[in-house]
Amino acid sequence: MSWFVRLSRFASVHMVRSQDKKMSCGMASIVMINFKIKKGLMFAGMAAGARLSTSGIPGGSYVGQTLSQAAFDYAVKSEQEVYDLYEKAKGSAQDFNTTGATPSLYPQVLADLGLGQWERVDVGETGVVQAAIDATAGGNPCMLGVTWDGGGGHAVVCDETHDFFGNKYLCICDPWNGELYVVSCKPGQTVRYDASDKPISTGTLFGGNARVYGASKGKLNGGITRKK
Repeated sequence: MSWFVRLSRFASVHMVRSQDKKMSCGMASIVMINFKIKKGLMFAGMAAGARLSTSGIPGGSYVGQTLSQAAFDYAVKSEQEVYDLYEKAKGSAQDFNTTGATPSLYPQVLADLGLGQWERVDVGETGVVQAAIDATAGGNPCMLGVTWDGGGGHAVVCDETHDFFGNKYLCICDPWNGELYVVSCKPGQTVRYDASDKPISTGTLFGGNARVYGASKGKLNGGITRKK
C-alpha cells in the first residue's frame, strides 16, 4: 500500500493513498474514506495496546500487540479487501487493470465496511460545491466524480472544505498520484479540476509508489457519494 501525508496551506493534515491498479481509483477512494472515518478509534486502540504491552500484567504483551494489530486492521484496509466487497456487491469478478468501478455500487461497499448508510447521487455540476460542503460538515469525507476534457472519468475524495476571506476551497485527495489539491470554487458554479497543476501540499512520511499526471484537465461532474 502507498500512503502519503499531505499538508495544506490551511495547516490541515491529510492522509492520501495512491491506487494500486490503473482503473481502481474508486476502490482506493473507498480505502481512504474508511481510514479517515475510523482513524480515531484506530489510534485509541493502538495506544491502549501499547500501554498493555508495557504494563507488566501477565500476558499483557501478547494482548497489547493483538489489540494494536486489530485496531490497525480495523481502519487500514487493503485495496484487495475492497475489491472483494465490490465483486460481492456486483455479483461477478472484475479486473481493475482494465475496467473501472460502477459508482452506484459504492454505497454498498462502504456499508459493508461498517461505515453506515451511504448514497450516490448526481447533484449536477453547479451543485457539487455546496453538496461537498454539506457532506463534510459533520467530519465525514465524500467521494466526487471527475470527467476529463479528453474523455473518461476519475474518482477522488473530498475530506475537508475551507472558507478563507470569503473564498471557498475543496481539499481533494487524488488516488492517481497520492496528492492533495486545494481547489478554489464557488457554490452554484462548475468546478474545474486541473490535475497538471503542481500541488501546494507537501509531506511524505509514509512513502510509496504514485503515478504522475500529464496535462489532465476536467471538471467535477456532480456525482457525489456521501453518508446519509
